[in-house]
Amino acid sequence: MRGSHWLVNPAGGINERAKVSASLAKNSRIPAPASIVRRPYLFIDAQHGLGNRMRALASAACIADATERQLVVIWRRDHHCQADMVDVFDYAGPVVADDSDDVMRDSAAKVYNYMEIEPGAQFQEPVLPDSQRFASQHIYIRSAYTLNSPYYSWEHEDRFLHGLRPSQPVLDLLNQVPFPSDVSAHIRMATGDGFDHLSWEAPENWPAIRHEELKLWRAQSHVSAFITRLDALVAEGACDSLFVACDLPETYVTLQERYGDRLRNLPRDLYDRSCAQAQYALADMMLLARSKRFLASSGSSFSDVARRLAPRGCQFEQSGVDF
Repeated sequence: MRGSHWLVNPAGGINERAKVSASLAKNSRIPAPASIVRRPYLFIDAQHGLGNRMRALASAACIADATERQLVVIWRRDHHCQADMVDVFDYAGPVVADDSDDVMRDSAAKVYNYMEIEPGAQFQEPVLPDSQRFASQHIYIRSAYTLNSPYYSWEHEDRFLHGLRPSQPVLDLLNQVPFPSDVSAHIRMATGDGFDHLSWEAPENWPAIRHEELKLWRAQSHVSAFITRLDALVAEGACDSLFVACDLPETYVTLQERYGDRLRNLPRDLYDRSCAQAQYALADMMLLARSKRFLASSGSSFSDVARRLAPRGCQFEQSGVDF
């Protein structure tokens, strides 16, 4: 069962089993079990920012459940996300937060790597296409993306995402903003010229063609496009309250000047990838999902996950597609 407090006894040699079990016990804050559940592991090495990590994690959880593997989350701080998983989620399952991932990778019968800029990576390689191959063996996946697998299930991923519990600091932020709102908007603009100096926005994070796609999507998500749509909703009487989450401080200023008391947001002076900002980000994501209508940014994993957290009945519109 996902979130179990039992550690799995890995297949393989005695020394290898000892290394993996010792590393998991050290990292996961999980007491030694009275008995051992013999299931193989599925290691998910979640990459990039919060939305990307959540998307990859949900996908891996789906595959782990379908193939009767114990999900082990490898969540390490880096320049994309400087928060540990415990900083943003109250998560009960095994989590590895240090550099012992090599032990997990070496124990795996099959390694999948979706990170295109890395040597040997194969983006969108099918995960476990043959149900018999690698049965009862460990699998290691490194990804910032939804996984391609015959075990993929949108509904199962949604259940996992909805089951993630925010940490107490995130809950405290949620309580600062009234909800639901008539409309919510995620405005993601900060990629491309003027932002390449930021390590998490640098072109080196993606193949050139992927970076060009991101720049196109960000252009389609310019605040001016959102304002045109929001003005129409205000004129229709469909936007008496508006929650916004933006990646630039000047965007908040523009919207505040235009919409005044209608506007809701979580005030901050952080626009980085720090631990505190990650907590704001998850709170933003959850508040975006708590509206009657959600205006999303094209090509944003953050918008994608926020949409999936929304209840049924929430109207969804996407920049560059619907407005």
